[in-house]
Amino acid sequence: MHRAHKAGTLAALGAASLMLAACGGATVDSSDVTASATQTATSAATTGASTSTATSTETSMATTTAASAAEAPANERPAREVSSIPEMSAHYSPEEDAFLGELRNKGININGVEDQLTATGFSLCDGTTFTRDAVAGQLVEQRRTNLDPAAAAQLIDDTAHANLC
Repeated sequence: MHRAHKAGTLAALGAASLMLAACGGATVDSSDVTASATQTATSAATTGASTSTATSTETSMATTTAASAAEAPANERPAREVSSIPEMSAHYSPEEDAFLGELRNKGININGVEDQLTATGFSLCDGTTFTRDAVAGQLVEQRRTNLDPAAAAQLIDDTAHANLC
């Protein structure tokens, strides 16, 4: 019984190693596909398959390749390694700039939270105050202002209505 169990285990290990060996080199690029398909078509032609089958395969490959090239945008480039992250610059409307500038001038450190503040300002224009109160509380907790939460909320509200709404 012990010998049968050992043989079964060895057989399972052997099968697993064969499956792993078969998995190598799974990445395919377009030149591999084209070369492989061309070799298949050529092989079919030389092993006695009809010439029309090989010609048909080559024609359909050429049509597929041409269609793929036609669908790709002209400005598309191959992937390349990025050496540094490009600087992101937010483009705010003049109204958003005025809103953010006024908040900054009245004692709120807006650096890094400009998007959240402008979104909160626009939500106030729609009549929603929940976000305003949460953002005001976070500004206080993050020590971005010396105002109390109620005063910060009122400042955000007044400034949004003056500049964004």
